[in-house]
Amino acid sequence: MRILLVSLYGRGGMIHYSSQLANALGKDNDVAIIIPSYTDLKYFDTNINIKLIRAPPSVILSLLYFFNIFAFMKLYAFIKSYNPDIIHFLNEHPYNNIIHCMIKCKTVLTCHDPVAHTGERNKLVMSFFNLNEFYQLKRVDKIIVHGKTLFKDLTQKNIDQEKIVVIPHGDYSFFEKFAESDIEEDNTILFFGRIKPYKGIKYLIEAEKIISKAAKDYKVIIAGEGDITPYNKDIANNHKFIIINRYIDDTEVALLFKKSVMVVLPYIEASQSGIIPIAYAFKKPVVVTDVGSISEVVADNKTGFIVPPKDSHALAAAILKLLNNHELRINMGENAYKKMKEEMSWDKIAIETLKVYKEEKNDKKIP
Repeated sequence: MRILLVSLYGRGGMIHYSSQLANALGKDNDVAIIIPSYTDLKYFDTNINIKLIRAPPSVILSLLYFFNIFAFMKLYAFIKSYNPDIIHFLNEHPYNNIIHCMIKCKTVLTCHDPVAHTGERNKLVMSFFNLNEFYQLKRVDKIIVHGKTLFKDLTQKNIDQEKIVVIPHGDYSFFEKFAESDIEEDNTILFFGRIKPYKGIKYLIEAEKIISKAAKDYKVIIAGEGDITPYNKDIANNHKFIIINRYIDDTEVALLFKKSVMVVLPYIEASQSGIIPIAYAFKKPVVVTDVGSISEVVADNKTGFIVPPKDSHALAAAILKLLNNHELRINMGENAYKKMKEEMSWDKIAIETLKVYKEEKNDKKIP
């Protein structure tokens, strides 16, 4: 099968996601992918046919490039010559609308966030984003989401449930190859990812104040790019926090996860998260909030703890359970790694994704 993937956000978690799916699909199929020109190509296997285009990650900048006629003519020539059986859009970049108009074949869209996160964009950009997403959701033949909760979110947007397929998010075990010989550091708690309001960092900071009354030997690492300044005033015990406020490269990602004893996701809302598969890859238990489809990939009391969102006391209690029980952390980490290997393998996800492609190409259900 000739598969054309389109992933026009080429940095961070999205390129990790896109490359791993492309590599898995490319084992038994002819796979091409359209990605931004700034993308690091080291993640892709050599058999993947890569087409680079100028596609800014910013929604606003993307609008400015809509009139780059010559670039889109070249893109059209590439798509026509490749002649795909299926086009799979791996995110909702605005350029997808132009590609839709270029060639007639079946299309699939992976919708990562059916509901926009709080504080992600201003109202004007949000209005454009919602219109762009709605148009794409209505136009494609099939939609893939990474959780049952996300399935429900889409049906509430009046999307035909027959169009929606639930397939798990894949593992990020490839990060293991970036790990060096650094050993785990006792009682290091990790928050990793972009600094955004919906990530609930304020509740982790509040939880630390509670933890400090029951434990002395621990550190909290907050690592990721974004505006950390609104939270600085809330940190009471500065000596307990390590703030790494910038983009983290892969080698450092591996180091941070390897040295930590647990990974905390105190989100107040979410769809799903690529942070959990990374934690599992390094055999780390997680403490997460019960939002979106997060709880669908965390086995409570087995691979981690699930607590209510915006509940600093419950968050602190779960963290303390792990801080105080080394054997529990080890067992949960092993369970997490096993769950990743058994349920989140990209090879298995490729098989399920191919079923979606074949159903659309043949217009019939494949068992």
